[in-house]
Amino acid sequence: MKKLIIPFVLLISSLILSCGRQDSADKKVWAWMSGKTTMSPDQWEHYFKNASDAGIDAIILECHGGYPEVLGDSTSFRDSAAIFIVKRALEYSQKYNIELHAWMWTTNRTEMSLRNAHPDWYQVNAQGESCLDIKLYNREHYRWLCPSRPEAIEYLKDRVAELAEIEGLAGVHLDFIRYPDAILPYGLHESRNVVQDRVYPLWDFCYCDECRKQYKELTGVDPMDIEDPTADEQWMQYRWDALANMASEVAKEIKAHGKVSSAAVFASPEESKKLVRQDWANFKNVDVLLPMIYHKFYDWEDQDIERATREGVEALKSSGSKARLTSGLFVGHVPKERINEFFNYAKNGGSKGVCLFSLELVERTEGYWEKLKEAIAVYKQ
Repeated sequence: MKKLIIPFVLLISSLILSCGRQDSADKKVWAWMSGKTTMSPDQWEHYFKNASDAGIDAIILECHGGYPEVLGDSTSFRDSAAIFIVKRALEYSQKYNIELHAWMWTTNRTEMSLRNAHPDWYQVNAQGESCLDIKLYNREHYRWLCPSRPEAIEYLKDRVAELAEIEGLAGVHLDFIRYPDAILPYGLHESRNVVQDRVYPLWDFCYCDECRKQYKELTGVDPMDIEDPTADEQWMQYRWDALANMASEVAKEIKAHGKVSSAAVFASPEESKKLVRQDWANFKNVDVLLPMIYHKFYDWEDQDIERATREGVEALKSSGSKARLTSGLFVGHVPKERINEFFNYAKNGGSKGVCLFSLELVERTEGYWEKLKEAIAVYKQ
Protein backbone atom coordinates (compact mmCIF):
# COMPACT_ATOMS: atom_id res chain seq x y z
CA MET A 1 0.00 0.00 0.00
CA LYS A 2 2.87 2.39 0.88
CA LYS A 3 4.38 1.85 -2.58
CA LEU A 4 1.13 3.13 -4.13
CA ILE A 5 0.75 6.11 -1.79
CA ILE A 6 4.19 7.61 -2.47
CA PRO A 7 3.82 7.78 -6.29
CA PHE A 8 0.30 9.16 -5.84
CA VAL A 9 1.62 11.95 -3.58
CA LEU A 10 4.37 12.73 -6.07
CA LEU A 11 1.82 12.89 -8.87
CA ILE A 12 -0.42 15.31 -6.95
CA SER A 13 2.61 17.48 -6.06
CA SER A 14 3.68 17.52 -9.69
CA LEU A 15 0.22 18.60 -10.83
CA ILE A 16 0.11 21.38 -8.24
CA LEU A 17 3.52 22.67 -9.33
CA SER A 18 2.51 22.42 -12.98
CA CYS A 19 -0.67 24.41 -12.34
CA GLY A 20 1.36 27.01 -10.47
CA ARG A 21 3.78 27.39 -13.39
CA GLN A 22 0.89 27.67 -15.84
CA ASP A 23 -0.81 30.31 -13.68
CA SER A 24 2.44 32.27 -13.55
CA ALA A 25 2.82 32.07 -17.34
CA ASP A 26 -0.75 33.29 -17.76
CA LYS A 27 0.09 36.42 -15.76
CA LYS A 28 3.28 37.39 -17.55
CA VAL A 29 3.88 41.13 -17.72
CA TRP A 30 5.56 42.54 -20.81
CA ALA A 31 6.47 46.11 -21.79
CA TRP A 32 7.48 47.86 -24.98
CA MET A 33 10.49 50.19 -24.83
CA SER A 34 12.48 52.22 -27.37
CA GLY A 35 16.18 51.53 -27.77
CA LYS A 36 18.76 53.94 -29.19
CA THR A 37 22.45 53.65 -30.01
CA THR A 38 22.96 56.90 -28.08
CA MET A 39 21.58 55.64 -24.75
CA SER A 40 24.05 55.91 -21.89
CA PRO A 41 24.82 53.08 -19.43
CA ASP A 42 22.90 55.04 -16.79
CA GLN A 43 19.80 55.15 -18.99
CA TRP A 44 19.92 51.41 -19.71
CA GLU A 45 20.46 50.71 -16.02
CA HIS A 46 17.56 52.97 -15.01
CA TYR A 47 14.96 51.32 -17.24
CA PHE A 48 15.94 47.71 -16.64
CA LYS A 49 16.34 48.15 -12.88
CA ASN A 50 12.96 49.88 -12.55
CA ALA A 51 11.31 47.27 -14.77
CA SER A 52 12.78 44.48 -12.66
CA ASP A 53 11.77 46.15 -9.40
CA ALA A 54 8.21 46.57 -10.73
CA GLY A 55 7.94 42.87 -11.59
CA ILE A 56 8.06 43.13 -15.40
CA ASP A 57 9.05 39.79 -16.94
CA ALA A 58 9.88 40.72 -20.54
CA ILE A 59 10.90 43.83 -22.46
CA ILE A 60 10.19 44.25 -26.16
CA LEU A 61 12.96 46.59 -27.27
CA GLU A 62 12.58 48.72 -30.39
CA CYS A 63 15.75 48.42 -32.43
CA HIS A 64 14.46 49.26 -35.90
CA GLY A 65 11.89 52.04 -35.96
CA GLY A 66 10.38 54.68 -38.17
CA TYR A 67 13.64 56.57 -38.37
CA PRO A 68 16.27 53.82 -38.20
CA GLU A 69 19.75 54.72 -37.08
CA VAL A 70 22.61 53.92 -39.43
CA LEU A 71 26.07 52.68 -38.50
CA GLY A 72 28.78 52.45 -41.13
CA ASP A 73 27.99 52.12 -44.84
CA SER A 74 24.47 53.46 -45.37
CA THR A 75 24.07 51.41 -48.58
CA SER A 76 24.34 48.14 -46.65
CA PHE A 77 21.13 46.27 -45.92
CA ARG A 78 22.54 44.75 -42.72
CA ASP A 79 20.96 46.61 -39.80
CA SER A 80 24.12 47.19 -37.78
CA ALA A 81 22.45 49.74 -35.52
CA ALA A 82 19.69 47.32 -34.52
CA ILE A 83 22.26 44.63 -33.74
CA PHE A 84 24.30 47.10 -31.66
CA ILE A 85 21.21 48.18 -29.67
CA VAL A 86 20.17 44.62 -28.88
CA LYS A 87 23.64 43.53 -27.80
CA ARG A 88 23.96 46.56 -25.52
CA ALA A 89 20.55 45.92 -23.94
CA LEU A 90 21.35 42.24 -23.34
CA GLU A 91 23.95 43.25 -20.75
CA TYR A 92 21.16 44.74 -18.64
CA SER A 93 18.42 42.23 -19.38
CA GLN A 94 20.72 39.44 -18.22
CA LYS A 95 21.79 41.40 -15.16
CA TYR A 96 18.16 41.86 -14.10
CA ASN A 97 16.84 38.51 -15.38
CA ILE A 98 14.38 40.07 -17.83
CA GLU A 99 13.56 38.42 -21.15
CA LEU A 100 14.63 40.55 -24.10
CA HIS A 101 12.75 40.55 -27.40
CA ALA A 102 14.02 42.58 -30.38
CA TRP A 103 11.26 44.82 -31.77
CA MET A 104 11.45 45.54 -35.51
CA TRP A 105 9.17 47.34 -37.91
CA THR A 106 8.08 44.92 -40.60
CA THR A 107 6.09 45.99 -43.68
CA ASN A 108 6.65 49.63 -42.68
CA ARG A 109 10.32 49.98 -43.71
CA THR A 110 11.83 53.39 -44.12
CA GLU A 111 15.58 52.83 -44.54
CA MET A 112 16.91 54.86 -47.46
CA SER A 113 19.20 52.05 -48.64
CA LEU A 114 16.14 49.92 -49.39
CA ARG A 115 13.98 52.73 -50.75
CA ASN A 116 16.69 53.72 -53.20
CA ALA A 117 17.55 50.18 -54.28
CA HIS A 118 14.04 48.73 -54.62
CA PRO A 119 11.31 51.37 -54.95
CA ASP A 120 9.21 48.80 -56.84
CA TRP A 121 8.84 46.75 -53.64
CA TYR A 122 6.70 49.44 -52.04
CA GLN A 123 2.92 49.60 -51.98
CA VAL A 124 0.76 51.55 -54.43
CA ASN A 125 -2.69 52.95 -53.72
CA ALA A 126 -5.87 52.76 -55.79
CA GLN A 127 -4.94 56.09 -57.40
CA GLY A 128 -1.73 54.54 -58.73
CA GLU A 129 0.52 56.44 -56.31
CA SER A 130 3.45 54.80 -54.56
CA CYS A 131 3.67 55.34 -50.81
CA LEU A 132 7.24 56.50 -51.49
CA ASP A 133 5.93 59.48 -53.45
CA ILE A 134 3.24 60.73 -51.07
CA LYS A 135 3.21 61.46 -47.35
CA LEU A 136 0.29 59.44 -45.98
CA TYR A 137 -1.43 61.11 -43.03
CA ASN A 138 1.40 63.66 -43.19
CA ARG A 139 3.75 61.04 -41.73
CA GLU A 140 7.21 60.81 -43.24
CA HIS A 141 7.73 57.26 -41.99
CA TYR A 142 4.64 55.78 -43.68
CA ARG A 143 6.55 53.77 -46.34
CA TRP A 144 5.21 50.23 -46.76
CA LEU A 145 6.55 47.07 -48.41
CA CYS A 146 4.15 45.00 -50.49
CA PRO A 147 3.47 41.58 -48.93
CA SER A 148 2.82 40.05 -52.37
CA ARG A 149 6.48 40.42 -53.37
CA PRO A 150 8.63 37.36 -52.55
CA GLU A 151 11.74 39.55 -52.64
CA ALA A 152 10.35 41.77 -49.88
CA ILE A 153 9.62 38.71 -47.74
CA GLU A 154 13.18 37.45 -48.22
CA TYR A 155 14.52 40.87 -47.26
CA LEU A 156 12.57 40.78 -44.00
CA LYS A 157 13.72 37.24 -43.27
CA ASP A 158 17.31 38.43 -43.63
CA ARG A 159 16.67 41.25 -41.13
CA VAL A 160 15.06 38.76 -38.74
CA ALA A 161 17.94 36.30 -39.07
CA GLU A 162 20.63 38.83 -38.16
CA LEU A 163 18.74 39.62 -34.95
CA ALA A 164 17.70 36.06 -34.10
CA GLU A 165 21.32 34.90 -34.34
CA ILE A 166 22.24 37.04 -31.32
CA GLU A 167 23.01 34.78 -28.39
CA GLY A 168 20.87 35.40 -25.32
CA LEU A 169 18.02 37.12 -27.17
CA ALA A 170 14.68 35.53 -26.26
CA GLY A 171 12.72 36.45 -29.36
CA VAL A 172 11.98 38.78 -32.26
CA HIS A 173 8.86 40.94 -32.24
CA LEU A 174 7.11 42.03 -35.45
CA ASP A 175 5.44 45.43 -35.40
CA PHE A 176 3.63 47.17 -38.28
CA ILE A 177 2.95 43.79 -39.87
CA ARG A 178 0.04 45.22 -41.82
CA TYR A 179 -1.05 47.49 -44.66
CA PRO A 180 -1.26 51.27 -44.22
CA ASP A 181 -4.41 52.43 -42.43
CA ALA A 182 -7.30 52.26 -44.89
CA ILE A 183 -9.21 53.91 -42.04
CA LEU A 184 -7.53 55.33 -38.96
CA PRO A 185 -8.79 54.30 -35.52
CA TYR A 186 -11.87 56.46 -35.06
CA GLY A 187 -10.62 58.54 -32.17
CA LEU A 188 -7.74 59.85 -34.32
CA HIS A 189 -9.76 61.29 -37.20
CA GLU A 190 -10.12 64.78 -35.75
CA SER A 191 -6.50 65.12 -34.65
CA ARG A 192 -5.27 63.92 -38.06
CA ASN A 193 -7.79 66.14 -39.86
CA VAL A 194 -9.30 63.36 -42.00
CA VAL A 195 -12.81 62.35 -42.97
CA GLN A 196 -13.06 58.56 -43.32
CA ASP A 197 -16.69 57.58 -43.43
CA ARG A 198 -15.62 54.92 -45.95
CA VAL A 199 -12.42 53.71 -47.63
CA TYR A 200 -11.13 56.28 -50.12
CA PRO A 201 -8.69 55.47 -52.98
CA LEU A 202 -5.90 57.57 -51.43
CA TRP A 203 -5.66 55.20 -48.47
CA ASP A 204 -6.58 51.93 -50.22
CA PHE A 205 -3.51 49.70 -50.78
CA CYS A 206 -1.96 47.73 -52.56
CA TYR A 207 -2.40 48.01 -56.32
CA CYS A 208 1.21 47.59 -57.41
CA ASP A 209 2.04 45.70 -60.62
CA GLU A 210 2.74 42.49 -58.69
CA CYS A 211 -0.57 42.53 -56.80
CA ARG A 212 -2.50 43.28 -59.97
CA LYS A 213 -0.71 40.53 -61.88
CA GLN A 214 -1.18 37.89 -59.18
CA TYR A 215 -4.83 38.76 -58.62
CA LYS A 216 -5.61 38.76 -62.33
CA GLU A 217 -3.97 35.35 -62.73
CA LEU A 218 -6.09 34.12 -59.85
CA THR A 219 -9.45 35.62 -60.83
CA GLY A 220 -9.17 37.10 -64.32
CA VAL A 221 -9.93 40.56 -62.87
CA ASP A 222 -7.64 43.58 -62.60
CA PRO A 223 -8.29 44.99 -59.11
CA MET A 224 -8.03 48.50 -60.56
CA ASP A 225 -11.28 47.75 -62.38
CA ILE A 226 -13.22 46.80 -59.23
CA GLU A 227 -15.91 49.40 -58.62
CA ASP A 228 -16.13 48.99 -54.83
CA PRO A 229 -12.91 47.28 -53.66
CA THR A 230 -13.91 47.12 -49.99
CA ALA A 231 -17.14 45.30 -50.85
CA ASP A 232 -15.37 42.78 -53.08
CA GLU A 233 -14.84 39.71 -50.89
CA GLN A 234 -12.30 38.05 -53.20
CA TRP A 235 -10.10 41.15 -53.41
CA MET A 236 -10.25 41.68 -49.66
CA GLN A 237 -9.41 38.01 -49.05
CA TYR A 238 -6.45 38.21 -51.42
CA ARG A 239 -4.93 41.03 -49.36
CA TRP A 240 -5.66 39.37 -46.02
CA ASP A 241 -4.00 36.19 -47.30
CA ALA A 242 -0.98 38.00 -48.78
CA LEU A 243 -0.23 39.68 -45.48
CA ALA A 244 -0.87 36.53 -43.43
CA ASN A 245 1.56 34.67 -45.69
CA MET A 246 4.25 37.31 -45.19
CA ALA A 247 3.76 37.27 -41.41
CA SER A 248 3.84 33.48 -41.34
CA GLU A 249 7.02 33.25 -43.41
CA VAL A 250 8.88 35.87 -41.39
CA ALA A 251 7.76 34.28 -38.10
CA LYS A 252 8.94 30.90 -39.40
CA GLU A 253 12.42 32.38 -39.82
CA ILE A 254 12.38 33.54 -36.19
CA LYS A 255 11.45 30.08 -34.98
CA ALA A 256 14.07 28.46 -37.23
CA HIS A 257 16.65 30.20 -35.01
CA GLY A 258 15.04 28.81 -31.86
CA LYS A 259 13.59 32.16 -30.77
CA VAL A 260 10.11 33.19 -29.68
CA SER A 261 8.12 34.87 -32.45
CA SER A 262 5.68 37.59 -31.43
CA ALA A 263 3.69 40.27 -33.21
CA ALA A 264 1.89 43.48 -32.30
CA VAL A 265 -1.49 43.61 -34.04
CA PHE A 266 -4.56 45.84 -34.10
CA ALA A 267 -7.07 45.76 -31.29
CA SER A 268 -9.59 43.13 -32.40
CA PRO A 269 -9.76 40.66 -35.31
CA GLU A 270 -12.58 42.31 -37.26
CA GLU A 271 -11.35 45.88 -36.73
CA SER A 272 -7.88 44.76 -37.85
CA LYS A 273 -9.21 43.28 -41.08
CA LYS A 274 -11.28 46.37 -41.78
CA LEU A 275 -8.81 49.12 -40.86
CA VAL A 276 -5.43 47.70 -41.90
CA ARG A 277 -6.16 44.51 -43.90
CA GLN A 278 -4.65 42.43 -41.09
CA ASP A 279 -6.19 38.99 -40.51
CA TRP A 280 -4.00 38.18 -37.52
CA ALA A 281 -6.04 35.20 -36.33
CA ASN A 282 -4.63 33.40 -39.38
CA PHE A 283 -0.98 34.29 -38.86
CA LYS A 284 0.99 31.05 -38.61
CA ASN A 285 4.22 30.34 -36.69
CA VAL A 286 3.58 33.20 -34.25
CA ASP A 287 3.96 32.19 -30.61
CA VAL A 288 2.54 35.34 -28.98
CA LEU A 289 0.08 37.83 -30.47
CA LEU A 290 -0.22 41.17 -28.70
CA PRO A 291 -3.33 43.09 -29.83
CA MET A 292 -2.82 46.76 -29.05
CA ILE A 293 -6.11 47.43 -27.28
CA TYR A 294 -5.53 51.17 -27.00
CA HIS A 295 -9.21 51.65 -26.39
CA LYS A 296 -9.56 55.43 -26.34
CA PHE A 297 -8.16 55.68 -29.86
CA TYR A 298 -11.25 53.72 -30.92
CA ASP A 299 -13.65 55.77 -28.75
CA TRP A 300 -14.27 52.61 -26.71
CA GLU A 301 -15.24 52.32 -23.07
CA ASP A 302 -12.76 50.90 -20.56
CA GLN A 303 -14.69 47.62 -20.36
CA ASP A 304 -14.22 47.12 -24.09
CA ILE A 305 -10.71 45.89 -23.33
CA GLU A 306 -12.32 42.71 -22.02
CA ARG A 307 -14.61 42.43 -25.05
CA ALA A 308 -11.79 42.92 -27.57
CA THR A 309 -9.58 40.44 -25.72
CA ARG A 310 -12.33 37.83 -25.75
CA GLU A 311 -12.97 38.37 -29.45
CA GLY A 312 -9.29 37.78 -30.13
CA VAL A 313 -9.15 34.63 -28.03
CA GLU A 314 -12.24 33.24 -29.76
CA ALA A 315 -10.87 34.08 -33.23
CA LEU A 316 -7.62 32.28 -32.50
CA LYS A 317 -9.53 29.25 -31.26
CA SER A 318 -11.73 29.23 -34.36
CA SER A 319 -8.72 29.41 -36.68
CA GLY A 320 -6.92 26.60 -34.83
CA SER A 321 -4.05 28.90 -33.87
CA LYS A 322 -1.86 27.92 -30.94
CA ALA A 323 -0.64 31.48 -30.40
CA ARG A 324 -0.97 32.92 -26.91
CA LEU A 325 -2.85 36.21 -26.80
CA THR A 326 -1.47 38.94 -24.56
CA SER A 327 -3.46 42.18 -24.36
CA GLY A 328 -1.53 45.38 -25.02
CA LEU A 329 -2.53 48.37 -22.86
CA PHE A 330 -1.69 52.02 -23.54
CA VAL A 331 -0.27 53.52 -20.35
CA GLY A 332 -1.73 56.93 -21.23
CA HIS A 333 -5.22 55.38 -21.10
CA VAL A 334 -4.65 53.54 -17.81
CA PRO A 335 -4.76 55.79 -14.70
CA LYS A 336 -2.15 54.73 -12.17
CA GLU A 337 -4.77 54.28 -9.43
CA ARG A 338 -6.71 51.82 -11.63
CA ILE A 339 -3.98 49.66 -13.17
CA ASN A 340 -5.28 46.43 -11.67
CA GLU A 341 -8.77 47.14 -12.96
CA PHE A 342 -7.40 47.23 -16.49
CA PHE A 343 -5.25 44.13 -15.91
CA ASN A 344 -8.43 42.35 -14.85
CA TYR A 345 -10.27 43.39 -18.01
CA ALA A 346 -7.55 41.60 -19.99
CA LYS A 347 -7.48 38.58 -17.67
CA ASN A 348 -11.26 38.18 -17.68
CA GLY A 349 -11.25 38.28 -21.47
CA GLY A 350 -8.86 35.33 -21.55
CA SER A 351 -5.53 37.11 -22.07
CA LYS A 352 -2.34 35.29 -21.09
CA GLY A 353 -0.74 38.29 -19.43
CA VAL A 354 -0.53 41.98 -20.29
CA CYS A 355 1.88 44.19 -22.22
CA LEU A 356 2.33 47.90 -21.51
CA PHE A 357 3.05 50.62 -24.02
CA SER A 358 5.42 51.91 -22.92
CA LEU A 359 8.16 52.19 -20.30
CA GLU A 360 8.77 55.74 -21.48
CA LEU A 361 5.14 56.63 -20.68
CA VAL A 362 5.47 55.00 -17.26
CA GLU A 363 8.55 57.14 -16.69
CA ARG A 364 6.75 60.36 -17.65
CA THR A 365 3.95 59.94 -15.12
CA GLU A 366 4.97 60.79 -11.57
CA GLY A 367 4.38 57.90 -9.19
CA TYR A 368 3.51 55.40 -11.93
CA TRP A 369 6.44 53.06 -11.24
CA GLU A 370 5.36 52.66 -7.62
CA LYS A 371 1.70 52.05 -8.47
CA LEU A 372 2.68 49.65 -11.24
CA LYS A 373 4.80 47.61 -8.83
CA GLU A 374 1.88 47.35 -6.42
CA ALA A 375 -0.53 46.39 -9.20
CA ILE A 376 1.74 43.72 -10.67
CA ALA A 377 2.25 42.14 -7.23
CA VAL A 378 -1.53 41.88 -6.79
CA TYR A 379 -2.03 40.67 -10.38
CA LYS A 380 0.47 37.83 -9.95
CA GLN A 381 -1.01 36.54 -6.69
